[in-house]
Amino acid sequence: MKRSLKFTTLIIAAGFIMASCEGPMGPQGADGAKGDKGDKGDPGTTLGCADCHNATSPLGVFSAQWSESTHAKGGNAAYANRAGCVQCHTSQGFLEYIAEGSTANISIPENPMQINCATCHKIHQTFSATDWALTKPGAQVLEVKYAGADVTWDKGTSNQCAFCHQSRNVSPAPAVNGADFNITNTRMGPHHGPNANLILGKTPFELPGETHPATNPHSTTNGCVTCHMSTPYGYLAGGHNMGVWYDNHGTETMLKTGCTTCHSNATTLSTLIATLTDDIEDKMTRLETQLIAADIYNPSTGLAKTGTFKANAVLAYLNYNTIKEDRSNGLHNPGYIRTLLDNSIAAMVALGYADPGK
Repeated sequence: MKRSLKFTTLIIAAGFIMASCEGPMGPQGADGAKGDKGDKGDPGTTLGCADCHNATSPLGVFSAQWSESTHAKGGNAAYANRAGCVQCHTSQGFLEYIAEGSTANISIPENPMQINCATCHKIHQTFSATDWALTKPGAQVLEVKYAGADVTWDKGTSNQCAFCHQSRNVSPAPAVNGADFNITNTRMGPHHGPNANLILGKTPFELPGETHPATNPHSTTNGCVTCHMSTPYGYLAGGHNMGVWYDNHGTETMLKTGCTTCHSNATTLSTLIATLTDDIEDKMTRLETQLIAADIYNPSTGLAKTGTFKANAVLAYLNYNTIKEDRSNGLHNPGYIRTLLDNSIAAMVALGYADPGK
């Protein structure tokens, strides 16, 4: 046994010695035969970064216009970064709402983002032309019903706008000639963007009196984009800025490139706009005076007062608040907005608050 163990040890040791004495590597042999060609891969995208990110692409202009817009600079994401608001005031909330179809579980973003390119467009999802597609296309059924029926906004690409720029429910709300109504929240109203409802002429606070017009010449096929995204003035209005007012050497100037689709005479157009805005501002001032006299409106805060008021006075306030928040000075629906104000003023007179314009 001992002799066998010694022999085995000797063989192993010899192997180590042979390995350590291995000579240098020989020359490289010739390449082998070329292998078979692999299967064809999936086709790549037809667009690359440079197709959009180049000096002549409209992306640069669109981004510059947007950077000067209220959507970019309004600060909305910061002050409205809370439940019930994030779905319209932050980019993350809007996209999360689209994905989930409900506000029930929307998270509050730690770093809220303003509305931006990727909020409205499917940017960098396919790296193809479909990246320009809208994130919320299709007709919008508005949140607030009219005469008990659903109201639908279906106006092309402006459907994206109407998702946020519409009235919010006021619940509970007073009934025409109904019981006295208790206002418990000073912020009672349709919220900041009741535009779609006014353009369609379907708001829930109509008071009896003059017949409300059923048609609106400014309710165009393309809706908001007709004027708000018309041929721009640099980066300051129109296009992806979406504003219609801009500073022109210290003078506030209205962009009218959308108006000229129908109004070809610039002088006549300016007169029409001035006459309408003066009339609406006058009616708003008169109604505000009545609401202050009724102690339902606080001009210092711009909000309602809490307390119990006549139902028609509350409806008159809601019409005032709706038109103030619309911020078009009647342009979104001239005839309908005039009638809302005339009937509201008349309702306040009937309650004993004189019309200061008479």
